[in-house]
Amino acid sequence: MKNNNFDSLRLIFAVLVIFSHSYPLLRGSNATEPLSMLTHGQVNFGNISVWAFFAISGFLITQSWQRSPRILKFLKRRICRIYPAFMVTAILSAIIVVPMAAERATYYRTPPVGFMLDTLRLRVFDSAPVFVHNPFPMSLNGSLWSVQYEFWCYLGIAALGLMGLLRRRTVIVVIFALTMGVHLIMDVTGWAPAGNMLGQIFGYPPIWFTVLPFYLAGALFYLYGGQSILNKRWAMAAAIALVTSNYIPHGFVITAPICGSYLLMALAYWPALHPFNLGRYGDFSYGIYLYAFPVQQLLVQHVPGQTTPVRLFLEAAPISILLGALSWFLVERNFLGRRSQVKYEGVILPPDTVIDSA
Repeated sequence: MKNNNFDSLRLIFAVLVIFSHSYPLLRGSNATEPLSMLTHGQVNFGNISVWAFFAISGFLITQSWQRSPRILKFLKRRICRIYPAFMVTAILSAIIVVPMAAERATYYRTPPVGFMLDTLRLRVFDSAPVFVHNPFPMSLNGSLWSVQYEFWCYLGIAALGLMGLLRRRTVIVVIFALTMGVHLIMDVTGWAPAGNMLGQIFGYPPIWFTVLPFYLAGALFYLYGGQSILNKRWAMAAAIALVTSNYIPHGFVITAPICGSYLLMALAYWPALHPFNLGRYGDFSYGIYLYAFPVQQLLVQHVPGQTTPVRLFLEAAPISILLGALSWFLVERNFLGRRSQVKYEGVILPPDTVIDSA
């Protein structure tokens, strides 16, 4: 049996994103989302799920580079993990979702060149106005914003590795502290640099300074020993700090990347979760994340009658999980390659799955 829970956590957080999105997609905002209400609007389940994805990825991708620091092999594996499923999602969105979601009078075919360029940039392609009568209009797939940032993080780890900086942990600590410091300044002052041309290429700077600390936190957890630095007292202290920061303005900016990521890694190695092994049949989390948002938008648009966010979640989750499984079996695993897959107890797992020998 595997002695980590990374696959299980990714699946749980992918489903939590569906739950969190059910509130703005039905009511237009996250104001009534349970965690948002509990934290006075500071964070919601969608936030912590995306942050968890970045922290887990930081850990796994750093591990992947350290174990096989060959740039061409590394890039091939990253491209094969991200692009095939993303491209299939884009194609299905163009030929199925857009015609269903756009007004007939305004529907037009997506220009092929624009579609290809946006897809290669891992962005939602430009289409006709969609879901115009939904509470959250004009959004074809609001979840996809994070994918391009994820891929840039892959390249960032490769760059740090090629420069030898991953062997100098204090340098990564300094970068981590600087990104949190800039995020804190932005959070306190409201400063939000647009980024101009560089922002168009690399992404919106305020988003970078929100997600990058979590990615670096995951990387640092691996560089400083991974499971060996977990401690029950530290985990308890981290939990107390997180709860306390709820009552301190801007407190989550500091405690979430440090304490939240530490607790996340503690969960990743918590023995009580090992028997669940939710990834025993494959990693459905990426496919769930790709398809859930349009599924929810279509349900809001086409299912008649009044509904609630919880009911929308209960309707969308099974469909999204099914699509995630189909994405895994029909698309994703076929691009990983036999050498990139790890066989463990008869189960084919993704190439970045952590399997400890202890």
